[in-house]
Amino acid sequence: MRIIFDLDDTLANSWEAARKGIKELLKFFFKKRMFKIVILMLFRKNEEFVKDESLLLDDPYRIIKKFIEFCYEKSDPKTVQEADDIFNKAFYSHLKLYPEAKIILKKLKDHELILITDGDSEYQRKKIKFLDIEKYFKEIYISGETKISKNKPEAFKIIKRANYMIGDRIKTDIEGGKSIGAKTILFENGLFIKENRKSGIKPDYVIKDLEEILRIIPTFQDREL
Repeated sequence: MRIIFDLDDTLANSWEAARKGIKELLKFFFKKRMFKIVILMLFRKNEEFVKDESLLLDDPYRIIKKFIEFCYEKSDPKTVQEADDIFNKAFYSHLKLYPEAKIILKKLKDHELILITDGDSEYQRKKIKFLDIEKYFKEIYISGETKISKNKPEAFKIIKRANYMIGDRIKTDIEGGKSIGAKTILFENGLFIKENRKSGIKPDYVIKDLEEILRIIPTFQDREL
């Protein structure tokens, strides 16, 4: 059985860790008196910037650089590097797998597990190594390597077939899973809960706890019983 997992906010608390990094960036930009950035971040007036889908292929350094240039037209390499270091220090201090994630991966390890995630290749590989989960996956697809974001169904066509797709966002994970005929499991968690509830696309299953996956997908041990 082929089972696809999303990474961020499905297996790991990426958004929570990113919020810690953003909080530290706010302090940094305030000290730098870069108030235009501070105001945009505090009052969430950066919608035009975050609509740029090319950000899904970027690492924090390039995103920070683009954001500074979005506000001020040009950026100072030293400032960008300082901001990147501050963000990453906070991010990795808080990044962790959800407690149930490793239990799920271990119990399903005899299936063909596949990981698909958006982001810069080097940055996502670093996260995967940090979380120590590469060993569980037969195949890993990163948009920075495939050059196709999960916002496009073609990203899943590379995988060709799967029995289940597990993720936290309908627009990417659930629609993508459905495009290759997989049964879809929405983990109601993280940044996209409100967006998901407005979607007309319905997943096959909705879970609030990762361990509920084991009630849906049989393990090899279950089959032996």
